[in-house]
Amino acid sequence: MDMKKMGTALLTGVLAASLLAGCGSSQKDAGDANKPLRVATNATFVPFEFKDSDQSAEYKGFEMDLIRAVAKEMNRDVEFNNIAFSGIIPIIQQGDMDIAATGMTVTPERAQKVAFAAPFYESKLVILTPKNSGIHSAADLQGKQIAVQIGTTGAKYAEEQGYNVKQFDNNSEAIMELQVGGSPAAIIDKPVADYFLTQDGKDKFDVIDISNTKPEYLAFALNKDNKELLQQVNEAMEKLKKSGEFQQIYKKWFNTDMPDLPTSADAVLK
Repeated sequence: MDMKKMGTALLTGVLAASLLAGCGSSQKDAGDANKPLRVATNATFVPFEFKDSDQSAEYKGFEMDLIRAVAKEMNRDVEFNNIAFSGIIPIIQQGDMDIAATGMTVTPERAQKVAFAAPFYESKLVILTPKNSGIHSAADLQGKQIAVQIGTTGAKYAEEQGYNVKQFDNNSEAIMELQVGGSPAAIIDKPVADYFLTQDGKDKFDVIDISNTKPEYLAFALNKDNKELLQQVNEAMEKLKKSGEFQQIYKKWFNTDMPDLPTSADAVLK
């Protein structure tokens, strides 16, 4: 074979290989879109993600219902994987899971490692108090014993304000303190308080905003390189808002209307 014919043959081979590779890539992308959405979670954060027992196979919670609805909009099933919280960002970075649904707060530090979808929940510190306690704002807490969980931002805030603080190992114990009349109020995270009002605290307790604390936002986390999936998730969430299903899920778990939320994680990180 002369050099001209050899060059033509080589070029033909290269083009054929390129076309086959392109077809393989397209088939892979199409295949991924039809596979279950692999969801990394840590099912210990009531009311966002939890199981009734270690033996239970059912994942419950606001975020679990929301990610199911998002996947349905994308015509995909979900595959939950319950792992330690500390391992979730690394597993998303490695691409072994598609998305994290684990009550993750959007922060600049985390945004350097993962991409965040549009926030689905605004969290902040609130006051939980029995109805008719006479407490209507943070100003009414002075001189009263306030229940808090050790090591939390609620405990830190209460101490900074000079409140008389009684500390507990977890939020459940702090809430129990209110139920038995040991303290007139607790400072806890808003989702915990809102969920309590849908359960034992319904019609018995009030949740009061604390005006001088900054809001935090929770969002799904994805691999920074998977921009296509990020766009699909955001589009699905927007459709759920327009249909009203997002609001229904929110109301189900928190017994309150969904507030206006930032339309992107970038708006939170500015």
